[in-house]
Amino acid sequence: MSAEAYQAAHKIAQKAYRSAMNNGEYPYLQALDDFLPYEQTAGEKYVGLLEIPLYLVVGTKTAGRQNSFSNNFMPLLSEESEFARKWANLYDAQLEEGIREPIVVYEYMHRFYVMEGNKRVSVLKSLKAVKISAKVTRILPKKTDEMENKIYFEFLDFFEDAEIYDIWFSQTGSYEKLTRHYGYKKGEKWTEEKRTSLRSEFQLFRREYKAKGGDKINITSGDAFLAYIDIFPAWQLHTQEDEEIRENLTKMWDEFLTLAQNKSMKILLEPQPKEKPKQSPGLTLLSRFLGSASMKQLKIAFIYEKSVDNSAWNYAHEMGRMHLEQVFGDKVKTTIYEHAEYTDNSEDIIEAAIDDGNQIIFTVAAQLANASVKAAVKHPDIKILNCSTNSRYRAIRTYYCRIYESKFLLGVIAGALSPTFELGYMADYPIYSTIADINAFALGAQMVNPRAVVHLHWRCVESDENRAWPERVQYISDKDWITPDHPTRKYGLYCQHRDGRIDNIATGMCHWGKLYEQLVSSIIRNTWKVDDEQNKNRALNYWWGISAGVLEIVCSQKLPGGTKVLVDMLTENIRRGEFNPFQCNWITQDGTVANEVNHQMKPEDIFKMNYLASNVEGRIPSMDELKEEAKEFVQLQGGV
Repeated sequence: MSAEAYQAAHKIAQKAYRSAMNNGEYPYLQALDDFLPYEQTAGEKYVGLLEIPLYLVVGTKTAGRQNSFSNNFMPLLSEESEFARKWANLYDAQLEEGIREPIVVYEYMHRFYVMEGNKRVSVLKSLKAVKISAKVTRILPKKTDEMENKIYFEFLDFFEDAEIYDIWFSQTGSYEKLTRHYGYKKGEKWTEEKRTSLRSEFQLFRREYKAKGGDKINITSGDAFLAYIDIFPAWQLHTQEDEEIRENLTKMWDEFLTLAQNKSMKILLEPQPKEKPKQSPGLTLLSRFLGSASMKQLKIAFIYEKSVDNSAWNYAHEMGRMHLEQVFGDKVKTTIYEHAEYTDNSEDIIEAAIDDGNQIIFTVAAQLANASVKAAVKHPDIKILNCSTNSRYRAIRTYYCRIYESKFLLGVIAGALSPTFELGYMADYPIYSTIADINAFALGAQMVNPRAVVHLHWRCVESDENRAWPERVQYISDKDWITPDHPTRKYGLYCQHRDGRIDNIATGMCHWGKLYEQLVSSIIRNTWKVDDEQNKNRALNYWWGISAGVLEIVCSQKLPGGTKVLVDMLTENIRRGEFNPFQCNWITQDGTVANEVNHQMKPEDIFKMNYLASNVEGRIPSMDELKEEAKEFVQLQGGV
């Protein structure tokens, strides 16, 4: 039996050797000492006796025995050799009572290199074992700015808490996210029960993922696992049949391919051109989409995190929903679903909307993004869109307004009117796109008043929310929406007088109805598919602005006529694409040149700004400074 096992392993080794030679690769095991100069290390640490994953054992510590094995640890030496007899004896011992003597390994950058026990590793790999007992010494690398190095030091923090080697990622932040998935915070020690659960769940997932061809996708098994448990709870892996797991993997496959692209979300700045499709006489666009025989209504759901009455945000979108009904009349039927505040509740509400026959679902809060993705993966025929500024998932599409354009115009107004040159800006969350809003306001003010200074406060920071503005600040930019049942004059750009009076000057307005109208029209006209075909394996975000007719400035009669003319002229230039608020020479707080005159910044660079203009007094808060309710939102939406 053992002789036959060696013969089979030897054949696998020869095949791997030939394949490596044909592909110009090294055919033997890597020796750590051959490629790791001592000066690149920062010392050694004995970690202890551990059960380590066999798939992470990739080579030898020294060059002594490396040529006895192919690069997959299968034996290359003759079946008549002493080496083959010892290998066969170990094979028998493993079958009879198990190999109990631990191997000795060195770990470097999350990979293991064998000092003692190469044949034991080879035998267990031939038997497709998962783990092996090992005495582990870690060789620490020096810290660098390379991505892999940063990920490794995040792994070390994770290992300190969880003592788990099994999982490796290709993106920073992933270990912290995995930790949150399992109910822990960084610095908390994991229980043995939780460690066992994660190892078991990951191995179950990895087995099916590899069997389906996951090794051919350019992401780690850890990346795929983290994406999977975002949608399907990890604990279900223990209770599901293998076929169910395979079905879930099939549903997730496009998301894995999107991850492998390693590209940021594709930002679509304008709607697709309205080309009239060919159609039969008397057949409307809508009937073509729905099917001329049935002529049934297009059913559209709007899902709100809170109620329409007590949320300015939801009220603005409710006006958009009503606009949609006015435009399409009885050809569409819209339904609202409220109070989707909590994870389980939001998932149930989306499922209820699908059960009710809705073909398009708008989830009108970034907090509903994860629930939206889960539903979209499970129901690929339903079009689900989430109102937020960031997504890495292909299953849903996100949408938002380019608010920095309106904030720039408000900055122009504030800079022109302020007699003190000092302005205020109240920001909500330090997420993608909001830093661009702040900078655009500051640059607008600076355009008309080079001495303009913008004092920045954050509503999501306890010490900032109620902090008094400097005495010289009169003109303040605040949120653009007001809550119907809690009216306030502190919205848009307003002037706060010393006696407490407030004059509203101007505000930005997102025409959500026009945005919804164009999105629904794109589905009816089938240009929705054009966006898909032009951006294979990319998450898509509609980031539309003044040029798409979904954003404008509304000014009060208190605005001087000359300033109004200037604002109208700049608005028209932005609409035509002849001017962008950031295409000027401006510098950041640390003196770095952010952009030069007439140079167009890429949408992605605007979207992901993580620095402030030099005339902003204030800073971007860290995660630790945020209110508790804000932390989850920033983590979800993508903090800067």
